Amino acid sequence: MTQQLDVNDDAVTRLGLMDTAPEERFDRITRLAREMFDVDYAVVNVVNSETVFTKSQPAESDFRHTPIEDSFCGEAVKQPAVLEVPDGRADPRFADRAIVAEHGIRFYAGFPIHTDAGETVGTLCLLDTSPRDLSDADRDAFERFGLWAQAEMRMDDPGASGAGPVPAASVAPAVRDDRLAAGEVRLAALAIPYGQVSGDRSSWQQVGDRIIVTLADVMGKGEEAGGFAEELIGALQQRAHLDPVEAMLSVEDYARHDKRYRETFATLFHAVIETRSGRVAYVDAGHGLTLLLRADGTSERLSSRNLPLGLRPSDAEWEAGETVVGHGDLIVSVSDGALDAYDSTLDSLRLIGEDLRRATEPDAFFDELSIRVSEHVVDDDVTAVVISVR
Repeated sequence: MTQQLDVNDDAVTRLGLMDTAPEERFDRITRLAREMFDVDYAVVNVVNSETVFTKSQPAESDFRHTPIEDSFCGEAVKQPAVLEVPDGRADPRFADRAIVAEHGIRFYAGFPIHTDAGETVGTLCLLDTSPRDLSDADRDAFERFGLWAQAEMRMDDPGASGAGPVPAASVAPAVRDDRLAAGEVRLAALAIPYGQVSGDRSSWQQVGDRIIVTLADVMGKGEEAGGFAEELIGALQQRAHLDPVEAMLSVEDYARHDKRYRETFATLFHAVIETRSGRVAYVDAGHGLTLLLRADGTSERLSSRNLPLGLRPSDAEWEAGETVVGHGDLIVSVSDGALDAYDSTLDSLRLIGEDLRRATEPDAFFDELSIRVSEHVVDDDVTAVVISVR
C-alpha cells in the first residue's frame, strides 16, 4: 500500500516550481545556510507525493529528483516543525534508504514548508556526511531560515492573498532619481514597481562629507510592504550619525515593537560612504546583491552572512563590511526582481555589472534594464541604485 504523505499535490502544481531552473532568491538562502551551519549541503526542495525535486543546492552537487521513499523528506513533510536526524545510519527509519545507504548522508534537518492555507509543498534541508546535533541556538536559526524559504515559496502561490499577476493597466511607471550627492560621487536610482506600490525602497542623504545609502526589499508586494519598506528606510536614514551596524541594531530594536516585523522581514543594504577617503562601511542583511566594479576591470560582491532584518536570532551579531572606492569605481545594488530580467541566478548580477560598464551613464543602463524588464516575466518589484566615483 502506498504511504499517505502530508503533502498537497494540487498545491505543488499551483505553485509551478516543480522542474524549474535555479533562482538566486532561493540560492542565497541555501548558500548562507550552508556557511552558517557548516554542512556539506543545504537545499530547498519542492515535494509532492512521489518525488523530491531539489530547487536550490550547492553548485557542485547534482540533486534533481529523489523518489520520496528514498529520502528524509518523506518524514519531514509529516512534521509540524523541524525534523532532526542526528545519524541516519543509526536510525531504523532511514538506515536502509538510498540517501543514507548509497549516498552516505548521516545528518539531516528538515523544515517543512507550507502555503498560507497550511498545505505542505516543500522543505528546507541541511545534510552532512558526518553525524551531528543542532544546538538550541542552531535550531532557532534554522527555523528562521525555513521561514525565509517558506516566504519565498509563498510568493509563487496564486492562491495566496494578494498574489497572482498584476494587470498591465495597474502597473505603476518606472521612477528615476538622480543627483550629484557630494563632490565627485554621483548617485542614481531606478524603481519599477510590480503593482501600484513597490515593496522595494532606496534612499540616500548627504551629511557633511558622508553619504548614507540604503536599499530595502520587504517580503511581499503592495501597499503594506511598501509602507513598511518606507518606514525602515526612513528609520535608517534618521540614524545617519551612527555607523551601519549601530544603525541596524537601533532600527532592529525599533522594529521589534511593530507587529508587522513579526509577520514579515526585509533584506537590506545600508552603507556610509566617506567622500574624502573613499571608505565604504556597510551592513548587508540577507541582501547579497551589491557589486563593486573597479576601474581596473575587476569586481567584488559586497555581501555577508547576516540574515534579513526580522529573521536574525537575538544572540547573533551583525557582521560589518568595509571597502574603499576610488576614481572610476562603480557600485550597483539591485533588488532580486532585477535578476528576473536576466536568468534569475546570481550570475545575473555579473551580467548587470557588464551592462553597467558598457553604459556611459546610469541613464543608459537604466534604459537597458527597463527594456529587459518589459521583455521578461518579472513578477516582482525592481529597484537599482548606482553610485559612481568621478
